Amino acid sequence: MHDGLGATRSWKGLEVQPDMGLSYVAARRYQGGDFDRSVWVAAAGIRLPELWHHMFFSFQLGAATPRTKALSSTQQFVSSLGWSRHGFAILIRHVSNGGTRKPNLGETMLLVGVDMKTP
Repeated sequence: MHDGLGATRSWKGLEVQPDMGLSYVAARRYQGGDFDRSVWVAAAGIRLPELWHHMFFSFQLGAATPRTKALSSTQQFVSSLGWSRHGFAILIRHVSNGGTRKPNLGETMLLVGVDMKTP
């Protein structure tokens, strides 16, 4: 996963950041079905960077390729809820087509990240 955040701006009383990301979901065999292809998901949207005690929420529109049973269409919605402080982040992310095409299984993941920027 690679996320890029833009500068924080104020919009209608909210602090928001442009949020872009590129994620890779690896192929795997699972008891409920065969997810035999790895998938790339590119997405862009907004992030609410400071909800409460360093919590954040992000919502993005994305595109996935190729398709799998879990990500069954090109268009995807990506939502994340997490906590970030001092260059460390932990979040839960869900990628789904929002029921625009069946099946609508989606992918949910727990992610941990470190900001590698130099000061």
